[in-house]
Amino acid sequence: MESSASGRRCGIRLIVAVLSFKLIIIPVLFTLYKEGRFSPRPAVSIKPAVTDPAAPALTFAADYDFNPYSFYDSQGKPSGLDIELATEIANRMGRRMEFMLGDWQQCKAMIRSGDADILLGLEIFADESRTSTLKTIPISHDAIKIYGRTKISDVGSLYGKKVAISAGSILTSLFALNCTYIGYNTNTEILLAVENGSADFGICHASVAAKIIESRSLHLVPSMTLMESFPAMGIRESAPELKEPVNLVLKSMADDGTLARLYNKWIAVNIENKSFHTVFDNNIDFYIVYLFIAIFVFLGGAYAIAMLRLRENRLEMALSYQKVLEEEKKQAEDANRAKSSFLFNMSHDMRTPMNAILGFTDIAINSIDSREKALDALQKTKYSSQHLLGIINDILDMSRIESGRIELRRETVNVHEHISKLENMFRLSMEKKGLAFTVSDESHTPYIYGDSLRISQIVANLLSNAMKFTAPGGTVSYRCEECPDGQGAAVFHIHIADTGIGMSSEFQKRMFQPFEREKSATVSGVEGTGLGLSIAQRLARMMDGSLSCQSSPGAGTEFVFSFRAEIAPPPAAAENAPARPMNFAGRRLLLVEDNELNREIALNILQKAGFSADQAVNGAEALKIISSAEPGYYDLVLMDVQMPVMDGYEAARAIRALPDARRSSIPIVAMTANAFDEDRQRALDAGMNLHIAKPIDTAELLQALDSLLNSQTGPGRGGPRG
Repeated sequence: MESSASGRRCGIRLIVAVLSFKLIIIPVLFTLYKEGRFSPRPAVSIKPAVTDPAAPALTFAADYDFNPYSFYDSQGKPSGLDIELATEIANRMGRRMEFMLGDWQQCKAMIRSGDADILLGLEIFADESRTSTLKTIPISHDAIKIYGRTKISDVGSLYGKKVAISAGSILTSLFALNCTYIGYNTNTEILLAVENGSADFGICHASVAAKIIESRSLHLVPSMTLMESFPAMGIRESAPELKEPVNLVLKSMADDGTLARLYNKWIAVNIENKSFHTVFDNNIDFYIVYLFIAIFVFLGGAYAIAMLRLRENRLEMALSYQKVLEEEKKQAEDANRAKSSFLFNMSHDMRTPMNAILGFTDIAINSIDSREKALDALQKTKYSSQHLLGIINDILDMSRIESGRIELRRETVNVHEHISKLENMFRLSMEKKGLAFTVSDESHTPYIYGDSLRISQIVANLLSNAMKFTAPGGTVSYRCEECPDGQGAAVFHIHIADTGIGMSSEFQKRMFQPFEREKSATVSGVEGTGLGLSIAQRLARMMDGSLSCQSSPGAGTEFVFSFRAEIAPPPAAAENAPARPMNFAGRRLLLVEDNELNREIALNILQKAGFSADQAVNGAEALKIISSAEPGYYDLVLMDVQMPVMDGYEAARAIRALPDARRSSIPIVAMTANAFDEDRQRALDAGMNLHIAKPIDTAELLQALDSLLNSQTGPGRGGPRG
């Protein structure tokens, strides 16, 4: 125990001795440091290394009144920390450097106009939007101080005072000091205004103010530090490509010590050595206060360490949060660029069914005398139109595609008819391009349960790609194989092969990613969204299937779409027949539609079904007609939604508010191109009974009208449903 206590005492004595030595040596070292004994000027000098006039140039804008950062030396040449730093940046980037000097306002104007690429001396806290710049990492450290003819101890002393500051400085918004700010274009003007009494105080960088006060023998003294300063550089907003390489160069200069050497040369040791008398006079407060500080050094040290750790933790949290924000911003920008590219290129998935629609329409027009041929062309046109509508719905509903929330339908699919329809959709285009198109149906199960539209969408995308990327004279094959599952299901393997340009192995690694396109596709002039394969793969996975590919440049491509489907029984003929015949004779409705072509289509369908129909071109006219007609005169209102004067929602609410019960309860059906679930709900909320999406499916429309009319107790007497 005694030896242990002795050891502790020796330890305490050692600690006391060390602390005593430190308390004595610190003021001594402080004095020597202030005399400049430990600060010899670093031997560093940076000169331009790229002198070729044909080399690309970097143009820097610098404040000529920002010594020691940027100024004109005695020979009229740009000099200073920022000048040498900019020169080294240009050297390392292999560029020729050019300098444009002016006051701070002129420098910002140079950046906005595009005359300069990089703005030197921009604070890291500056508002990028006000300077039209993108900030780099900090390059130095300084302090922004308050200067006056007398010292002040706190910012409250500025109340009601006139404070000189750089014109347009963001500090005026960061520090609402209840004073009158007066803007000046240069730092010299700021300090001269304080010297001659035009202003009470001035705000300036400490190193810059020290130079001006020394060179002009001003009777100004620094007061408190308003905030820490971290000068950086500002990249011209219209040249964001410069930000990353400039930051990389600055980081390398920090790593190899160039930044530190330049800082020591221009900032840390740029003040000439002073005598002991001068040092003592300028720092007498330090020597007096130091004696008292020594008494509380232990407590103060512990407190300082605790506060330093707290500050570091907060700084780390702030940096971490900033990194997250930057990453989110980058992801948002990447997403916007991808979607912009998508909208620019449009969807090649839409062109194949559109081509079939146009082609078969021409065939029908030219075969008007051959009813059988014209009818066949029109049926193929209708099938292609329905397929195109499905694709348009997917493209417009991008949020559902990207989140994978598309719901698959369970319906009976005629396998052989499905293959035949896809063959008919593409054969005309294939032959027109000069391609040999072979189709082989090796399936033996006639009916399965599945989503016909989604299966068609996958196969049509693969056939469309094969056709586009195969030159005339090539071959495209479409083959459907079936393997029995033995459990009331069948496994289908659909092969789409071509002799086209093929794909590189590098692209095959990312071909299923959204908006990805093979570069060779752009070179050959073939456009696309880069979305089709991504959608096809996601749909295949939703079917518990797969989509695989084998390809090599110049040797063609083969995709295999495999999926398992439950075998369905043949549909009974009675399933497609209505339970009872529809009879609309004697029924009268009001058609409200502002588009003349849509009115013509709807009237043709309705009159052919037996309806008597009147017309209105907007909601206001429809309301007037309903209000003036005898109660029960109209059995139903078929209402568009988007119309001038009064839209369909407003008109429906107005009709429901009519005082006469028979008029206000007339069935109203929304017939609109607003086809999403929220549009359907909005129609029901407005008092409409049903929602039917355009383009009009005649059978669906008539069946819906028949069900609605026969659910009423009498013409015009039913209440709103839904």
